[in-house]
Amino acid sequence: MAARYDLAKVKLGKLMTDPDAEAIILDVIPDLKKSPTYLVAKTLTASAALQLAAAQLGAEKASELRRRVEALEA
Repeated sequence: MAARYDLAKVKLGKLMTDPDAEAIILDVIPDLKKSPTYLVAKTLTASAALQLAAAQLGAEKASELRRRVEALEA
């Protein structure tokens, strides 16, 4: 069972084009697309964006988001 994405390599913007990943992300961060930092965040790797998100959302929500996206199968 291989993960669909390597979060250290894939950009947040790429994840947001996958309906499954986008649904997970928006479930945890519903207002992400409205955030002024979204335009910058989507150019970052998902791991880097999660580090930034942890500062605002808390480590627990960022960890949940990482776990759920990593659980997506290829």
